[in-house]
Amino acid sequence: MEESASLLIIDDERGPTESLRMIFKPSYKVFTAAGAEQALSILRTTPIDVVTLDLRMPGMPGIELLERIKEHDPDIEVIIVTGYAALDTAIRGLRHHVFDYITKPFDVPHIADLVRRAVGRRRASVRMRNIKEDFLANLSHELRTPLSAIIGYGAILAEELQSVVNTEQRTALDRIQANSQELLTLIEGVLLLNSLDAGEVPLTVRPFDLAETVRRVGHRYRGVAGDKGLTVDIEIRGTDLIAVSDEEKLERILSALLDNAVKFTPRGGVTLSVRSAPQPGALEIEVSDTGIGMGREEIVHALQGLAQTDSSSRRRYRGLGLGLRIATRLVEFLGGDLRIRSEAGQGTQCIVTLPAGRLGGKSHLPHLN
Repeated sequence: MEESASLLIIDDERGPTESLRMIFKPSYKVFTAAGAEQALSILRTTPIDVVTLDLRMPGMPGIELLERIKEHDPDIEVIIVTGYAALDTAIRGLRHHVFDYITKPFDVPHIADLVRRAVGRRRASVRMRNIKEDFLANLSHELRTPLSAIIGYGAILAEELQSVVNTEQRTALDRIQANSQELLTLIEGVLLLNSLDAGEVPLTVRPFDLAETVRRVGHRYRGVAGDKGLTVDIEIRGTDLIAVSDEEKLERILSALLDNAVKFTPRGGVTLSVRSAPQPGALEIEVSDTGIGMGREEIVHALQGLAQTDSSSRRRYRGLGLGLRIATRLVEFLGGDLRIRSEAGQGTQCIVTLPAGRLGGKSHLPHLN
């Protein structure tokens, strides 16, 4: 038998709260909150499917609370129930994909039907998410296994036939290796994003020398950049740049940003630098390039991932366009901040700010400048 759905009623008026609680208690797991802080506390500790939200409450405005709910879980269905209907709040509610917007006094059969349909849509969303996760987990096995064999046997062939193949054959073997590795990287990028969204990525925190990590990753990209006639400059500004974070995740961030920078820079170079941030207790890493740059709309597309923009200047570059999306999600995961400054034809700057001490606090979405 399917588990009962959970309903959170947010309203500071006791009468409507009790009415709704009595209506839905026989069919749902019902929780109530008289204000924003209590509601957010429940959301942090209890899986909620549907929220009924009053817009006029003391403290945090209802629309701001709606934004916080959708930040916590965009698939939670929200029904606004208010005695003070206004066009601007209705429009803002629609922008945040509320399920419906009704006024007090409410009609009992109507709101009961709304909650029932909202639960149905919520469960459909959860089912689709589970299908996606199962598909990607299967994709991981079905694609990575043959790719590993191709990469392994390709390496054996290249080594065994090194003395007998001609230049053209050597080039073909090198292309097999390069393209197989590229495909494996794309698959792992998609799977990483899926794992981050599902909350299944472990966090390993320890102190490490951030300057040394930056040097190591930067040197790794000098070869591929040199093949394009580009330079990779590494700048270490300051001493004792010790971070307490997940070093492996930080390396993935740097790799994603450097890969993007080298890919979209036809001439000139890339600069990777690390320094103390202006704000106390934080460190900054900057990846800047002299490449083709992006307009504001292009940045938004890149942050969404899985697609490059339609701009003809970028469509000639291969890939799924996952670099910035992976970097953004991992920076959020580490409790940091990513700022992007770019203009079409003027290159791009990506500045990552990380807490130097113990991780904590609210992560931030990228700032577009």
